[in-house]
Amino acid sequence: AVIGYANRNVNTLRLWQSEPLTEFDFSLFNDQRYGDAVAQKNAAEDISRVLYPNDNTDEGRRLRLKQQYFFCSASLQDIIKRYHQNYGEGYGEFARHCAIQLNDTHPTVAIPELVRLLMGDGLSFEEAFSIAQRTFHYTNHTIMAEALEKWPIELFSKLLPRIYQIIEEINRRFIQEINNKYPGNQEKVRKM
Repeated sequence: AVIGYANRNVNTLRLWQSEPLTEFDFSLFNDQRYGDAVAQKNAAEDISRVLYPNDNTDEGRRLRLKQQYFFCSASLQDIIKRYHQNYGEGYGEFARHCAIQLNDTHPTVAIPELVRLLMGDGLSFEEAFSIAQRTFHYTNHTIMAEALEKWPIELFSKLLPRIYQIIEEINRRFIQEINNKYPGNQEKVRKM
């Protein structure tokens, strides 16, 4: 619990740990493939073992993206669970009771992940995206382009294919919105 000073607010700090579906493969161990017997356990635990691995290599970038997605998804699933416990099964009041502050670019994968989770509960894309737009808030610590996180499309689309599809749809709608506001101004679309 994180208790606010001189107010009635108590926030919750969650610590997540990734775990494998299978910790130990006895058949691989019996075949004397000892490293392979615990490979799934090690790979799963790597996600939450040490944060911000060096991302100078493809493997480092892949692990960092897995970490960001894992922590965002786990947190969102917990938020949704607690929302249902307190307010019932519908999502009509979700944005009123749940505010999510994104601190810089690292957790922005949470936006399409919330859309995905809500659509998985039967909402349309429009309903889910509307809730996400009203739920998320963003703080950017710099406007320097090199500080804004970017992912290679090939990596992102392979590792998180459904999230990538949702991002593509969000982008398509955003471009359409800009085109409607600034007809024929392709330079404005490109910049935005």
